Amino acid sequence: MKRYVISTLVAITFVTGCTSASDQLTVKDPAPPATENTEKSPADAAKGEKPADDLLKQFTVLAAQAKEANELTAFLDQHLAKTDTKTADQLFFALDQYYEKHLPTINDNFKALLAQPGNADKLYALQYPYDFNKLKGDDSFKQWLLNQTEGGLVLKATNDMSFYWQVDYKALQKYAASLDEEGKDYLSIQETETGKPYLGDGGLQITRAGLGPRMVEVEEYLVNYRSSPRAVKLRTLYIDYLKAYLSDYRYDAIDEATMKLRPDVKEEYQNFTKKYEATKTGRIVKDYLSEVAKNNDVIFEPGKPGEGIIGAAKPNISQFLNGLEGRIARTMNP
Repeated sequence: MKRYVISTLVAITFVTGCTSASDQLTVKDPAPPATENTEKSPADAAKGEKPADDLLKQFTVLAAQAKEANELTAFLDQHLAKTDTKTADQLFFALDQYYEKHLPTINDNFKALLAQPGNADKLYALQYPYDFNKLKGDDSFKQWLLNQTEGGLVLKATNDMSFYWQVDYKALQKYAASLDEEGKDYLSIQETETGKPYLGDGGLQITRAGLGPRMVEVEEYLVNYRSSPRAVKLRTLYIDYLKAYLSDYRYDAIDEATMKLRPDVKEEYQNFTKKYEATKTGRIVKDYLSEVAKNNDVIFEPGKPGEGIIGAAKPNISQFLNGLEGRIARTMNP
């Protein structure tokens, strides 16, 4: 994939209903891998099982039993660099599925841990990025936090200091050298998005100019790996990017006196279409400019008194934006 400049926020979940912190920290030992049997039965020999198949089976068993992701990352640390890139991709994506499958509950359990006396104060005493080794004492709470970071997670906080965990794709870059092209491309997209989300705390967090290259990189993934199981998730991200790029910056893009697209924003769109004219995204933005030109650059109707300065979008603009998902489905779906 070409690198134009441009990685959901996922948090790993754990089983709820524990009666104590020590119960939550209990880790089941994975079933030990079977010792190699050099005298395989005829049935096993007919299967032609490869070492890569063994790795995938071991990881599947481990993922089904693991209480914390650091068990899985320890397995990848040991085996990923020693296997072929195709198998490495499969193992990495299985780790990503583990994160997604166990998504909501760790934050709920984490809130319960923070509610225990003294735990929240310990965290508030730290500065970002949080180094849990600096926590005083050596209790189960500290070890639980360290286990999460070892498992490829990072602790984040909102503006009001509400804590949450997400996958640390930047830390997972240590696996990139072992991955095939799809794995590297997926990791790059996720690292960029989670490292600097385009949305957060109720608003856009990056500029339109910064969002443009992200759209193109995700488009390339969708084109190159059209049938990938990851394509569904990244297609949603692509649609969100595109809608934000064309419409979510409207208060920064419109001359409120005329309801027209500001000249500098129009120029940015034009530059984007020139730079990425060979891409599907470039063609979409070019077609959007054609719709804008039909209205002599007017995007919105004036707002009604008491309802807002900017009113509804012009009918053709509204129709164009509402049709984006269908257009993407026709051009980039499997």
